[in-house]
Amino acid sequence: MTTMKDLTRVLLLTCLLPTGLSVKKQSVFVYSRLGGVTLLPCTGLPSNPDCSLISWTFFKGGHVRYTEEVSGGEVRMDSDKSSRLSITSNCSLTIRDLLVDDAGSYVCLQGVNSVTDVYLSILTITSQSTISDLQPGGNLTLNCILFTYYDVGSCRSYSSMFNLSWAAADGTLLQPEDNRYELIGRSRCSITLVTHLQRGDNNRAWRCQVTTKGNIRAAFQDFTSRFLFEDAPTALVPSADVSCPVHLPISRITLCVALPIMVIIVGVCTKRGDRRRAKTSAAGIELQEVHC
Repeated sequence: MTTMKDLTRVLLLTCLLPTGLSVKKQSVFVYSRLGGVTLLPCTGLPSNPDCSLISWTFFKGGHVRYTEEVSGGEVRMDSDKSSRLSITSNCSLTIRDLLVDDAGSYVCLQGVNSVTDVYLSILTITSQSTISDLQPGGNLTLNCILFTYYDVGSCRSYSSMFNLSWAAADGTLLQPEDNRYELIGRSRCSITLVTHLQRGDNNRAWRCQVTTKGNIRAAFQDFTSRFLFEDAPTALVPSADVSCPVHLPISRITLCVALPIMVIIVGVCTKRGDRRRAKTSAAGIELQEVHC
């Protein structure tokens, strides 16, 4: 009888033990923008988890860099991200002021068990145009790159999970049939936009966005084109009228006022010089007559 009871207890423990120790590992893909804030979730934990059992590790693919960012629910002070990291009440990890080097694979662990793998990608925009190009008739060249968890622009292992595109500030995709837009050097993780600028493009936002399956926008980054000169310089046309229009800049108004004054001063000086020369000549004649 005692043997039967012991066997029953062993069977119950055998059934309960895997349930208490097993943790279903999940994978999460997070997309954010350069300079932004992102939340890396630690999923699968109870509603009120004990974060003192949680740690976070970081792996940078390509460069083979592995570090522990959080230990015992606390941000490690020796982490190069320590000033930008914080732990939420549900043990998720927040990263502020995102850098390109933050892209990588993060793992949330409960004790020694891996709970969640989080793959963070960072969206960036760089401009290849000079300030002089930012004016009507100029060309604006913008390069959008998604830095992935594996390596810069490689997008290995999950390249079919998202798509990069250029859009207006409201999210409307730029139409390729518009001949003033051109997409060059396009790849899975990089897309370059060349735009022939018009007058209405001053202070306009150009948006690169990453969308996932189901056309869900996961992240976006904007670039605003600000013109140094809204209008091309126009040639000055000579005119007999010396009056100055009131809409001219202050420098031109000053020139218009100063120029007539300078002309008057030169005229007065010239007239006085002529009088002095005339007096000198007359005096010479009188002296010559007395001498004779």
